[in-house]
Amino acid sequence: MQLLKRIFLLYFLLLFSSVNAGVLDSLMKTGTDLYLHGEYKKSTIYFSNSIDLAKKENNKKELANAYNNLGNALSKIGESVNALKFYQLSISVAEMNNDQQRIAKTTKNIGTLYSEQKDFVTALRYFESASSLAVKLNDSILIADCLNNQGVVYEQQNKYDKAVEVYSKALEIYTAKNEAGKISMSLNNLAIVYKYLKKYSQSINYYEQALALSIKQDDKFIVAATLNNLGNVYALTGDYHRSLSLCKEALEKSKEINAIEIIIETYDGISIAYEKLQKFPEAIAYRKMYEEEKFNFISSERSGQLAELKTKYESDKQLDEIALLKKDETIKNLSIREQEIEIQKRNYLLALCILLIFTIAGIAYQWNKSYLLKSKISQQQAIKESEEKERIRIAKDIHDELGSGLTKINFLSETVLKNSNEYINSKLSSISETSKNLIENMRDLIWALNPDNSTLDNLIVRIREYTTDYLEEFPIELTNNYPDVITDLQILKEGHRNIFMSVKEILNNIVKHSSATKVAVNVSLFNNTLSIIINDNGVGFETEQTFSGNGLKNMRHRITISGGQIDLDSSKQSGTTLSIIVPLTNIRKS
Repeated sequence: MQLLKRIFLLYFLLLFSSVNAGVLDSLMKTGTDLYLHGEYKKSTIYFSNSIDLAKKENNKKELANAYNNLGNALSKIGESVNALKFYQLSISVAEMNNDQQRIAKTTKNIGTLYSEQKDFVTALRYFESASSLAVKLNDSILIADCLNNQGVVYEQQNKYDKAVEVYSKALEIYTAKNEAGKISMSLNNLAIVYKYLKKYSQSINYYEQALALSIKQDDKFIVAATLNNLGNVYALTGDYHRSLSLCKEALEKSKEINAIEIIIETYDGISIAYEKLQKFPEAIAYRKMYEEEKFNFISSERSGQLAELKTKYESDKQLDEIALLKKDETIKNLSIREQEIEIQKRNYLLALCILLIFTIAGIAYQWNKSYLLKSKISQQQAIKESEEKERIRIAKDIHDELGSGLTKINFLSETVLKNSNEYINSKLSSISETSKNLIENMRDLIWALNPDNSTLDNLIVRIREYTTDYLEEFPIELTNNYPDVITDLQILKEGHRNIFMSVKEILNNIVKHSSATKVAVNVSLFNNTLSIIINDNGVGFETEQTFSGNGLKNMRHRITISGGQIDLDSSKQSGTTLSIIVPLTNIRKS
């Protein structure tokens, strides 16, 4: 009878375990299918339930997979901090199982997360670590994934030759393995690079190949992204109607799957198309949506949380390793030190009793002093933050109201220009140009007022973005050279604005007066000094009479009050070179 009970109990446990395993597999499969079809929000529910069930079953392998999958889904809907937390949990569980495959894949995913947050140095470190593991495992698909992600970083750093090289290698591996979805992704990436190289026909060809593949695979995320990218290329070719149609279709597709990153980019593309088609109210509306969504998605707070979580994870890991080493050492020496410890305990207890009285009194005094100081600091900080927020709010209100009016003035001026005589045309042209400049300057002012933007790396990124966007509209070949690694040093808002406005003035002068066909912008950091050198191959001018004009006087004044210097070299043979040199100690925020 007792034997029969044991057999029945064993059978019941095996049956229950089998049922649970089936449920776990079903949850994971459903979540994965939803993810692959762009239903990221829904997939998080199934992956969360998979985690709970895997914990109950103590199934470490599936638990690591579920943590990783949940991290992927959260990353797609913009929850970067939570995504990093679950990636780290996945690696921790995989290390317990010595699951090198899972460690490599999740490490690659963490690199992708940092790439999305524009932390390229950290992203490359994770990609290289994942690639090394993939080589050891002889996992060609994972090697290709790492190459593809490295290409994304190189592309963001304007290293297009490197980007094309690694994208092409990845495409070759995916093609050999017949990975249709990843072939589509690689084609997309190559198209992006050729767009930046202004080889638009090649770019469109790659995008159309990628779109056909992604539609066939029903990959809604890639379909939406590719449609938006195609719209951007057509905008560059001047076909703004086609661009607007594609970007709107991309917006519709990305909203279906709540792909936040693509939604943000479609707002930008639609705004540009409307602006080029002179539909300014629509352009302004979409520009506002773009700025708001972009600010919410990539904020300094989220970046800070990511850094804090990363530091905590690495610190905890180091502490665990130290604790393990200490434990081994203690076990080896325990028999020798036991008697010494007993004697030391008595001495420590006696000393502790004597010190306890003094310590309590000292702690009470220091606590009270610290509490008063913290209260004072908190009050001062609250006042400062309140004032800063109010300034930014007022500036944004001015931007919205005044910007809308100026845009209307610009639109009306250009309309009247078409039906006016020569004298009125000249005046209206002046009004139109002035309103455009005011709109641009207001945008720069709002951007500069945000204290989170007043850093050295943001200044250099802003210079790079503005230079590329501004000169793109003119028949001028641009060559850029920027440092690979830039510190996030906090700098004075005045210094930030003065340097940026000087660069704008230089570019404006080149376009208006130099007749240049080539411009080179070189930004470098050396010996704690920021150097910006801008050279053109234009007609040049007499340097003795250079600073008599208001524009150049203003530049010299701006750089001088920022603690730097500006030098000029110009001739008809070699063009014009303007050098801005500013020691970082003069613009560092104290």
